[in-house]
Amino acid sequence: MKNTLNHYKMKFKINSATYFLILSFLLTGLIKNIILIYIIVITHELGHVLIIKKLKYKITKIEIYPMGGITSIDKKINTKISHELLISIFGIIFQIILFCIMFILYKNNFIRDNTYNLFNSYNKTIMIFNLLPIIPLDGYIFLRSILEYIFSYKKTYYISLIISIISIILFITYNEIFSLNNYLIISFLIYKIITSIKEFKYIYMRFLTERYLYDLPKYKFKYENKININLLKKDTYHYFKKDSRVYSEKKLLTEIFKYNK
Repeated sequence: MKNTLNHYKMKFKINSATYFLILSFLLTGLIKNIILIYIIVITHELGHVLIIKKLKYKITKIEIYPMGGITSIDKKINTKISHELLISIFGIIFQIILFCIMFILYKNNFIRDNTYNLFNSYNKTIMIFNLLPIIPLDGYIFLRSILEYIFSYKKTYYISLIISIISIILFITYNEIFSLNNYLIISFLIYKIITSIKEFKYIYMRFLTERYLYDLPKYKFKYENKININLLKKDTYHYFKKDSRVYSEKKLLTEIFKYNK
């Protein structure tokens, strides 16, 4: 029993910044506000959790932050793009379902005008925030997944990173113009962007290693007119032409990994 409890404690975590936010709301008497915010946040994460379970991935950790949560999954980088899209949108879908429930309760006089309006304001804010194309938000994952249908894995990373940096600059500018004081959230997003930049070499090596070690599902095939391992795309198996010979990506990766040993 004790091991089971420890297992669940490891999976679920409340970030220290979240405790600070909750305390500040409680000290100012905004109890209803903080309850509504975290009903929305937990509902959003529940959407992610249910689709992740449906797709049969293992959840390693759920961490709750001031304006949302991050659900960490044990999965390959070369996961189907369609799965990434589903995971990214199901939090928003559950927020829409929650809105419908609250609307029905409001229309049947189970909740008052003030509570309903407050909920609507927070629900829209959290939804729009999560749709921003900034690492590690759902909007970024959705955008990156769409780009992965078009570009190579490496090129997708660079394009989505540039969009993420531009978006955080615009978000900071908007924050300053309207004096929103979202410095805690901005600091977290900047930290995640910097971490993503630092870890990309490791992540990209994992991407290549998976394709070398595992026989991944082959959804489509593509022939390239030059040998360049950086052209590899998710959901695609590549063949490379040189002179009159054709090389599979597996053969090229085998040569690369043997050379680097």
